[in-house]
Amino acid sequence: MIIPAYNEAERIGETIRALAQIRSKLQDLGLCLCIYVIDDGSTDQTRSICQSCGADRVLYHHVNHGVGAAVRTGFAAARADGADIVVKFDADLQHDPEDILNLIQPILSDEADLVYGNRFDQIEYRMPLLRLAGNVFFTRLMKWLTKWPLKDSQPGILAASKAYVDVFRIPGDYNYTQQILIDAYHKGMRFAHCPVKFRKRVTGKSFITLKYPFKVILQILVIIAGLKPMRIFAPVGLASFLLGSSIFCYEVFLWMINESHRPVAHVNAVLGLLLFGIQTLFFGIIAELTIQSQKK
Repeated sequence: MIIPAYNEAERIGETIRALAQIRSKLQDLGLCLCIYVIDDGSTDQTRSICQSCGADRVLYHHVNHGVGAAVRTGFAAARADGADIVVKFDADLQHDPEDILNLIQPILSDEADLVYGNRFDQIEYRMPLLRLAGNVFFTRLMKWLTKWPLKDSQPGILAASKAYVDVFRIPGDYNYTQQILIDAYHKGMRFAHCPVKFRKRVTGKSFITLKYPFKVILQILVIIAGLKPMRIFAPVGLASFLLGSSIFCYEVFLWMINESHRPVAHVNAVLGLLLFGIQTLFFGIIAELTIQSQKK
């Protein structure tokens, strides 16, 4: 169990105690509960409360890096300790620990490697319109990129099998949910959804702000470029090459019908677009070949 936490002193103790209550039910399934809290540079009493409330490990970032970095640290620690299943759980107790028992079932039955909670069938409050719109947009984007039947791409609760945890890659420090989806999809993992309860936050502050969409899009592009470079570089390179070619043909046409005194009026722009397009395509091809060779 990994719990990223940043200034969650008001409720992190209650969260740890609530998770500890399902320990015996997990033991009935043959699982041992280990609670790892990743204190992402908190300036309050989060770390000391975790230690006094029974967390098995408290990992600490000296400065706040972001929830993606905290999840990465948690996954890496669980992998090093040989965890069979890793569950990511929010520190603010918006989710119900009892849902973990259903969340891990597809992994236990070898039907999935990654299970995301679906909040929208059992949500207990009206989500703000801006957050709802953002979730719908990114869920549809992730559904298009992964071809998985996604209903909720940004839950605070998810489970991952050892097969995925052993090979996971979360390069960005922010939007871990989308990064994990894309990474797992391109590594051939199996996906499943599980309905989960979702309560209104009563303490702390959400990390989602108006800057969130811009950070998310950038990190999605970064992870796609690292996994499937041609999906990024090919469209950019082709667009640049075709734009340069179009300008060249149009200006030659104007010259041929005596509408221009020069065959190509904007030589630097045309050459720049053509060269950028060709170089981008070649860079994408080299990156793709490099990645493919590393997989062998």
